[in-house]
Amino acid sequence: MHWQRGIGRNPPAAAVAARSSDRVERTSPGLAVFFEGVSEDRSHAVLDLGPATGSSLGVYSRFARWVRFADLLSSAATTQAWDAARDSLPGNPERPYDLVLAWDILDRLEAEEREGLVHRLSEVSAPDARLFVVVATPVERPAQLLRFAITDIDRMRYESTDVTRTLQAPLLPSEVQRLLIPFQVMRAFSSEVGLREYFAKRRATPSAAR
Repeated sequence: MHWQRGIGRNPPAAAVAARSSDRVERTSPGLAVFFEGVSEDRSHAVLDLGPATGSSLGVYSRFARWVRFADLLSSAATTQAWDAARDSLPGNPERPYDLVLAWDILDRLEAEEREGLVHRLSEVSAPDARLFVVVATPVERPAQLLRFAITDIDRMRYESTDVTRTLQAPLLPSEVQRLLIPFQVMRAFSSEVGLREYFAKRRATPSAAR
């Protein structure tokens, strides 16, 4: 897992190179609402479940002092390896993660793995954490993992990799809403390229509210 603390330093090189013909960049209304109202005082902690990219780190540095790239799927080809990677995902020792990005990871997991991931995210996230999730629709569901990067607060880039993981049955919007509890879906967006974006917020309990 990549851990970035010195935000001002040069970010690491991308771990996986993809063919330029497979690269797509587009505006992202889900990211726009995810970052809307977030202070740029760099007091936040980001957890990105994908691989490290320089452009994502550059955007996160506007908001966060602590950034972790977990790259869970690329390093967990089997169920046993996935369980170990998920359970070893540590919390941020300085403060709980309040900005979490899961990309299309839910599409690649079986039902129990999905529930386990959401439970683990709830353990390491702040009571008012924001969550951004990408779910593939039945229109386009590539077997190859997609590598996502943020190029601005309202733009994303993604490209195919050489890593494959079996896709599960498509997740319906109602299933995503139930699955993400204790995160509550606030907004959802569908795109013409076969991706559905969800912006959710952690439900703060009275005892956990800050």
